[in-house]
Amino acid sequence: MRWLVLITGLALIVGGLYIDRQETVDGPLTLMADNSTLRDTQSGPVLGGISAPGAQLWLGIPYAAAPVGERRWRAPEPVQPWARPRESLAFGDVCPQFASRLSASTADPGTLIGSEDCLSLNVFAPGGIDEKAGLPVMVFIHGGGNTIGSAVPYESSAFVQEQGVLMVTLNYRLGLLGWFSHAALRDGVSAEDASGNYALLDMIAALKWVRDNIENFGGDPERVTVFGESAGGRNIFGLLASPLAKGLFHGAIIQSGFPGTFTRSRAENPPDDPQPGHPNGSYALARAWLQQDDGPEASAPIDQMPAAELARYFRRLSVEDIMTPLFTPGGLYRAPALFRDGVVLPEEPLTEIFNDPARWNQMPLMIGGNRDEMKLFLLLSGRYTSNLLGVLPRVDDPERYERLNRYHSDAWKATGVDLPLSLISESSPDTPLYAYRFDWDSMQKNWFVDLPELLGASHALELDFLFGPLISRVAPGVFYAGNYEEREALGRAMRDYWAGFAYSGRPGSGRSSAQAAWPSWSAEEPNLMLLDAAEDGGVRSRRISVTVEDVKQRLAKEESLPERLRCALYVDLFLDNNGLSEQFVSREYQDLGCGEIPSWPLSGLSR
Repeated sequence: MRWLVLITGLALIVGGLYIDRQETVDGPLTLMADNSTLRDTQSGPVLGGISAPGAQLWLGIPYAAAPVGERRWRAPEPVQPWARPRESLAFGDVCPQFASRLSASTADPGTLIGSEDCLSLNVFAPGGIDEKAGLPVMVFIHGGGNTIGSAVPYESSAFVQEQGVLMVTLNYRLGLLGWFSHAALRDGVSAEDASGNYALLDMIAALKWVRDNIENFGGDPERVTVFGESAGGRNIFGLLASPLAKGLFHGAIIQSGFPGTFTRSRAENPPDDPQPGHPNGSYALARAWLQQDDGPEASAPIDQMPAAELARYFRRLSVEDIMTPLFTPGGLYRAPALFRDGVVLPEEPLTEIFNDPARWNQMPLMIGGNRDEMKLFLLLSGRYTSNLLGVLPRVDDPERYERLNRYHSDAWKATGVDLPLSLISESSPDTPLYAYRFDWDSMQKNWFVDLPELLGASHALELDFLFGPLISRVAPGVFYAGNYEEREALGRAMRDYWAGFAYSGRPGSGRSSAQAAWPSWSAEEPNLMLLDAAEDGGVRSRRISVTVEDVKQRLAKEESLPERLRCALYVDLFLDNNGLSEQFVSREYQDLGCGEIPSWPLSGLSR
């Protein structure tokens, strides 16, 4: 008993150190109006404020009308103009979503938060610049699986002060309110209203706002770089392929994205159709809404309801009614997004589009990912870890954990980085291409907690080095006093490269010209930049490529893999992977010995 007390006490002491040594996080951003920030926009004048680092900020500027009532599930419409200066001192409402630790919400996880009146953007500019300074503009598109997130965590004052750029961050419609493809919503409406790609149209509307207004804030509308992480990166692949976005931006940085899109049939068909629809597609959800309804439509067969009546019913639903069938305490849920509608997006997979230089918006590209993308999701799933004394997480089976991480992370790199780069390099050899891999994992490790094993260079961690605490906000011990100097050095280098790309279309040696030279990427010379701590080799170039075929061959040849895990991995990596199902080959699946295992659905972190 004495030993148990001693061990428990020691664990609490070490655990306390693990928690207490993390760095403090600033509270909510508060601004006071400053008359020097009065600017004109095409909708009306806006008045911003000055942040603590000295940057000029304009927050919560509406770029489109509220998509409510009859405007729900339609393309964004212009905002109603105003005449008197509009104080823009607070972030706009987030779009409807389930609260999550990853969305920087203070609400309990799983709580429904947000408002449909959420289409706003934020402008950050260096302090003291002339209104006509003509600085490069960086537009950030947040991630979150296209179901959670907002512009709120990406406070950019320090970035713009340090690098001399303008930053624009924005909200866009999420989940079912941003991506919903149903035949009833296509009856008698415009092609854009019928697309289902409402969130992508929101982003295009925000980019049009930048084109029309950013010059008055000190930005150059002819030097606009979009960058985004995870779903934000995926959406940028969509913007690159959208004819409606042509000319609205001039360079793109894609962080941990992937070029996944959905067919209409996958988005709309019943799950038991010969061409099965997604389990959270519009057919399944419409049935769920009707079943939970007490109104006269509840007993109506969905296939027999007139399109106009069904569309009216959809638009009468409350946000809570819409979201209830998809409730998840973690916030994230899977649902189709980025539809091949033939208007906003081409009808073919993006992998075909990037193979034809005439079919996408060519520009300099920087594409990369993180070495251990999947560890964040493995940890958050709770299926592969347990908590020591109910507090300190540890991996139950390190070999299995690392195996799952390696397969998923390598497949992510293969499909999200090397595949699009190789297609573009071969079809458009004059396009400037650059690649990176984020490897930093110099976080706390002791007998009680091994964060490099748990998280490593996880998905989204690079954002902490660009904007400030995000993953480190929810994972104590990632940032602590002992790694302050090295991570600050890496963060400065990364911001320098990102801004250098915004200035010139290439990261080069950073905007400061003080960084290691970043070589270009080609199929013959697949150079990438490793972004790491000095003690682990620092920032340096290497040639590291991973192809889809590499991952498939490894999966087939690894003798120690249990059959069910091998089959589950193949499905997770190449079928149930957010719209990249063209990599799934039935014959390959059968040759793995998987003929007796249903190919759908068999997903969920390769159970």
